[in-house]
Amino acid sequence: MPNAIDRLVRALPELPRKLAFAARYAIDNPDRITLDSMRTAAANCNVASPTMLRLARHIGFDSYDDFRAEFQNRLLDQGFGPRVDSLRSDFPQTPDGALATGISDAARYNLSSATARLTPSDITACTTAVHSGGRMHVIGTGSMYWLAGMMESVGTMITPALVANAPGTATMVERIATLPLDDSVLVIAVAPYSRLTIDAMRHAKARGLKVFAITDRQSSPLVALADIVFFAPTTSIHYYPSLVSVMLVIEILLAAVAAAGDETCAQRRKAVDQSRHASGAYLD
Repeated sequence: MPNAIDRLVRALPELPRKLAFAARYAIDNPDRITLDSMRTAAANCNVASPTMLRLARHIGFDSYDDFRAEFQNRLLDQGFGPRVDSLRSDFPQTPDGALATGISDAARYNLSSATARLTPSDITACTTAVHSGGRMHVIGTGSMYWLAGMMESVGTMITPALVANAPGTATMVERIATLPLDDSVLVIAVAPYSRLTIDAMRHAKARGLKVFAITDRQSSPLVALADIVFFAPTTSIHYYPSLVSVMLVIEILLAAVAAAGDETCAQRRKAVDQSRHASGAYLD
């Protein structure tokens, strides 16, 4: 499917006058669409805010947020350097608070999009895999490693079945080669995608393990390798992908694992609470 700018260019000759103003502004100022709110973008091209929404819908988007997200993804695909340069060049002209508002708006869009795409049956499949008697290996490499570690740290309060990939002498591929077939894999990766993560998924799939993935978009290379995918959009004007919806999906999965746990899981959680209290390592 053509991207937003290509669609605008194609539609421009037939657009009514006000929509044409808005379309030209978006084509000529894609970074402003990325950074500014709908109201600010409308004011900059001398049209009313509903005109921007009508333009987005005219070229096939359900909402202005979806339209704007495409511009944000375009900037993300260019890499971190151009995103930093865009922020630096736009910041002097950005009204006070607009930067924070733009990042917050993107976060809310990501959260609502991730929630809308969650399927109860997929959540149930994931919790069933955790409680099936095998282990679920949570894989995240590079900047996703801490998310895998967090999921293990919080998850082990309920069950020992959640295990993060630990650095060591063996590669993930070597570890996967020796996993029992009743184990499963949960992979976390967003653009730019780590080759180590993709290789691990490919080997897990080839061995016949159940593979789950948390990733950012339909075009992610993880989609073709996973049995079940949880989508967590990462669009943002930030120079780094927004991870708020990734965290949301992780929290939902962990909560579902806890809710589906038996009395053994409940006793495990109580033992952790008692141990922390007795050790004095934490302050309430």
